Amino acid sequence: MPLPVIADTIRVAVQGTASNNHHWANILHFRKTGALTNAGAIVILDPILLAHYNTSAGGGSSWRSFAPTTTTLDQFVYTPLDGTTASTVITHALVGAQAGDAMPASVALVVTLRTALRGRSHRGRVYQGPWTEVTNGAGGTPSSTQVGFVAGQWTAFLAALSGSGVSLVVASYLHSTAEDVVSCTVDPRWDTQRRRNNT
Repeated sequence: MPLPVIADTIRVAVQGTASNNHHWANILHFRKTGALTNAGAIVILDPILLAHYNTSAGGGSSWRSFAPTTTTLDQFVYTPLDGTTASTVITHALVGAQAGDAMPASVALVVTLRTALRGRSHRGRVYQGPWTEVTNGAGGTPSSTQVGFVAGQWTAFLAALSGSGVSLVVASYLHSTAEDVVSCTVDPRWDTQRRRNNT
């Protein structure tokens, strides 16, 4: 299925490798102001996005701080949704900082990206993981503290983007629209990103 054309919107694939050597990805979308070129927007966005995954902020926890040491973040692939511009691949070599036993690569927390509009086309989701067993609380549920840390990190990310000329959006491929994310919530239970399994 071809990617849609959505004005001033850039699709970003955050790609890495899980403990089972299977590749994982988070797909995010960002809108740039009309004053920025795609290349200019990528120059602004890349360090902010890398910091989100690498450095804990605003009372939150970064991806690196909870990911197993056997897990890596490998690259960001930026694809402007203008129908013509080629993707830009920027390599980033991050390694998880948690030395504990890795949970199955498919186990994830779900971050829901919420816009000002209702409906499935105006909500997004990010599968946050992989994780180690240290985060698995009593009864096989995620630590409520860690759930709060993940939510805090995404709220800090929205704040870091403010005034940059680039905003996090939910892109609807069905309607070829993009809406600004106004808040992020985290489901306090484990979910599954099945594509991360080796089957």
